[in-house]
Amino acid sequence: MAILLLAYIPIAMAMDNLQIPRASKPPVLADYVTGVPANAGVEITDFRQKIPGDGIPASKSTKAYLSYDDSHFYAVFVAKDDPSLVKARMAKRQDFLGDDYVILELDTFHDKQRSFVFFINPYGVQLDAKRTEGQETDFDFETQWQSDGQLTSDGYVAMMAIPFKSLRFRSAPVQEWGIAVGRMIARLNEASYWPYITRREAGFVPQMATAEIREQITPGRNLQLDPYVYLGNSRILDRDSASTPFWKKERKINSGLDAKWVLSEAIALDMTIKPDFSEVESDEPQVVIDKRYETLFPEKRPFFLENSGFFQTPQPLFFSRRISEPTYGLRLTGREEHWAFGGLLMNDKAPGQLLDPAHKDFDKDARITVLRAQNDFSAGSNLGGMLTQRSLGGISNTVAGMDMLYQWDQNWVIAAQLAGSKTTDAGQQQSQGSLAYAEFKRVDKNFNYSGKLLDISRDFDTTLAFLPRKDIRQTTQTASYLWEVDEHAWLQTHGPQITAVATRDHQNILQDWSLDSAYIVNGIGSTTLEAHLLNAYERFEGGQFRKNGYLLSATSDWLSWLTVDIKVGQNEVINYLPASGQAAQLGDARSIAAVLTAKPSKHMRVEQTLLWNDLRLQNSLAGQNRGGMIYRDLLSRTRFSYQHNRYLGLP
Repeated sequence: MAILLLAYIPIAMAMDNLQIPRASKPPVLADYVTGVPANAGVEITDFRQKIPGDGIPASKSTKAYLSYDDSHFYAVFVAKDDPSLVKARMAKRQDFLGDDYVILELDTFHDKQRSFVFFINPYGVQLDAKRTEGQETDFDFETQWQSDGQLTSDGYVAMMAIPFKSLRFRSAPVQEWGIAVGRMIARLNEASYWPYITRREAGFVPQMATAEIREQITPGRNLQLDPYVYLGNSRILDRDSASTPFWKKERKINSGLDAKWVLSEAIALDMTIKPDFSEVESDEPQVVIDKRYETLFPEKRPFFLENSGFFQTPQPLFFSRRISEPTYGLRLTGREEHWAFGGLLMNDKAPGQLLDPAHKDFDKDARITVLRAQNDFSAGSNLGGMLTQRSLGGISNTVAGMDMLYQWDQNWVIAAQLAGSKTTDAGQQQSQGSLAYAEFKRVDKNFNYSGKLLDISRDFDTTLAFLPRKDIRQTTQTASYLWEVDEHAWLQTHGPQITAVATRDHQNILQDWSLDSAYIVNGIGSTTLEAHLLNAYERFEGGQFRKNGYLLSATSDWLSWLTVDIKVGQNEVINYLPASGQAAQLGDARSIAAVLTAKPSKHMRVEQTLLWNDLRLQNSLAGQNRGGMIYRDLLSRTRFSYQHNRYLGLP
């Protein structure tokens, strides 16, 4: 009987081009627990390792079945393994770090530049992302889809149902997409894919197979409206009152609207009125006491996270957290043939409130415009342009630039960027500046290299960008070589890594240099051990300082019930904020960062975080305590979660 059933299943073994069949009915997870149903879809079996063994067959059998209907794309995975060794737990969405999981990746425009990525663990817990060649994978992307999963006597089965309305693709009688399916076995630190994805090539999306849906499908046009109303009452103790402190009562009533209109298969319009940021999670704590330049706190507001990849450039000319208090906004993003484009119009109340009350533009709203266009002229290569502007009455800042990503061959990638700025300040003084950037990057199985050159003039304005330093000519060189060990051994790869940075100003005066010499060991169980030796020089307020230190780190999921992430370090740093009348001097900074996550059952997790930092001056100053201690901080936090729901919802 099994032979007869398999006769209905098209098989994709080694070919890199497959046709996706129509499903007669939506898949049902239970049908795959004891066998494979008829008309299950196209079957994929030849999974090959990307890590640890590049190109060798996967150590455990995995089969994927792909199909579609009028409204969904379906993927079902049958993963063989000892169920007692499978790492899996119930968790909230996007929170299954350390678990086994399976992957579906879709390049719906088949441009070999971008893809949608969908992950589920053996219980169906979801994670989704967007991959863009030349950029970091965007895990802030979120869309709506359904999943389910179940442990079995010989492994697990998992399935996805991706609504076409959650994707973007061209309108065509035949859909031609890039596709890849994968599996991660956490305890073995093994990632395998079909088609074969090698570490010897720089790009991931260009290596994906080609899949065809030989039928007209559409994501449909839809309108989403998300109104909200916020009511709040609070009492705040006013201690600054000239009289006796008293409780000050505050009542807040806010309302607003977020809306999305899908204009066509590949173009979306997002609108917001008084965007709702009330449920945005707080920033993770960072030590900023020994930082000379601005610290990056990532964007977490939903309106700015969605489709943020459209506005990314090698050097970030647009950083959305520069918009502090918006009350309305409009964003258009989309694709047409080989073009990707995006536009953002928004106001910001904060800049006008920071002006002198006597200024004629005080308390006015700033108007913000961001425009981006990019042409994908070949696989893994593109050319783009960007314009940003913030204007407030007679005050304005405009930045225009071009950037390029060019894949020279399978190993070498070149990135370049040129930009210029023009600024009129509150005193009506005008200035102009420039930025130039180039990177030469080599990606391979063993030897990897990156060389970066960055030149930013003194007058390049960063009103909407995140560029902590100006007036620099900086070079960064990073090289690593990892030896591979037998993929069946605990030790998988190990080797040295060196990062060297040197910075001069435009008068050719050396400002700083640093050398990070590291040795890295990677093993099974997602285990990584690193040892860093740090050497540096820095010029600050007329003084010249030599700095040395070390950093040790260890992360591991070796034990199925415990995840460990520990960093311990000591480094010489400059006290950038010395006591009044004192010169800056070196201090010894010590730090410990430890996160222990216990998983006593598939439903329960307890996370303990410990952050300890101190800064002690090497030479005590008058009026300070013995030993020169000027900063000490300890943060301890325990989080407990219990998740009992199943991730059901498939038709």
